[in-house]
Amino acid sequence: MIRGGDYFKLGLFVIGGALLLLVVLFALGAGRFFKKTYTIETYINESVNGLEQGSAVKYRGVRVGSVSEIGFVAVKYGSKAEGHRYVYVECTLDKDLFGGLGTKPAEEQAKDEVARGLRARPISQGLTGQLYLGLDYVNPEQNPALPINWEPGHIYIPSAASTLSRVEQAVLGISNTLNGLEKAELPEAVKSFRRFADSASTALEGANGQDVGKRLSDTLEQTRKLLARINKLLEDPAVETLLPDAARTMAGARKLVEGSGGDAAVLLREARETTTSLKASAKALESFLTSPETKKQLAEMPGAMQQARETVGELKSAAVRLNAVLGRVESLTASQQGNVEAVLDNARQLIENLRELTGEAKRYPSGVLFGPPPSKSPLGGQ
Repeated sequence: MIRGGDYFKLGLFVIGGALLLLVVLFALGAGRFFKKTYTIETYINESVNGLEQGSAVKYRGVRVGSVSEIGFVAVKYGSKAEGHRYVYVECTLDKDLFGGLGTKPAEEQAKDEVARGLRARPISQGLTGQLYLGLDYVNPEQNPALPINWEPGHIYIPSAASTLSRVEQAVLGISNTLNGLEKAELPEAVKSFRRFADSASTALEGANGQDVGKRLSDTLEQTRKLLARINKLLEDPAVETLLPDAARTMAGARKLVEGSGGDAAVLLREARETTTSLKASAKALESFLTSPETKKQLAEMPGAMQQARETVGELKSAAVRLNAVLGRVESLTASQQGNVEAVLDNARQLIENLRELTGEAKRYPSGVLFGPPPSKSPLGGQ
């Protein structure tokens, strides 16, 4: 028989047990409902076999969240993602673990990190085949974001190709390269090169090959001596003054041309016109004298004299214009007499240096190229 005090104790025991159960549940996992989290999404253009809901999300090797949803972008965004075969991966990240990247709002800070190269990619855990989603920094130029034409619903982190995918692409590229080499008949090319190498080796090992090597050695020695002689010639003081003299001569000529200014241009134009007129007159006279009808024209003396008179008139006009041009040349030369004298003086010095150098070459041409002659031996072997 249960007494009244026993009911009170039983009720107190039930209430205490319920409170203890709530405390245990809260300690084991109910506290996660009060945690602040970020939701990010990414799109992967490869197989994600081994990546499942609940798989870890690691930021540079540190777990910061887990995968909350996996699907396809065509299912998530409907017609906006039509034509795309990307895998949709949604992740939940712990704010306390992932929120220390900066002071900006999460979306703005994520865009800055993406610009720096933050990418998401599947990573295999050893040999088990299980995948986790890794967040790390790569070269953004070599790992551009996938093209999309919709607005992501959460914080968007672009993906990068996994290591396994890159290995597969590298192996495929090597295989294609080897197939191309086989099609290019590489073995035949190697055999041809080997035959050529054998032939060259046989030729060099023979008497002719030794002779070729000796000739090549002699040629190199002569070239070395020739270069030494050229260096010695360049060290001559006369050669050092040759270039400055030429430079001064060119400078004087340039000063003469620049000082003439517009007169030189007018002078050249008038000389060109005069030359053209003389050529035309000479051509007309030559045509007249070599024409088959010259006899007939001589018979018709009045017409021939009239044509000769016109030709002489053209020659006289050309001579008058040439005389005017020569007068302008004379006046221009008189105004630039000082510069002309300086140019002539420099040219004279240059010619003297060249005369000395050519005189040495004429007297002893072999010495210019191969050095001084050997010393004379005394008569009689003494």
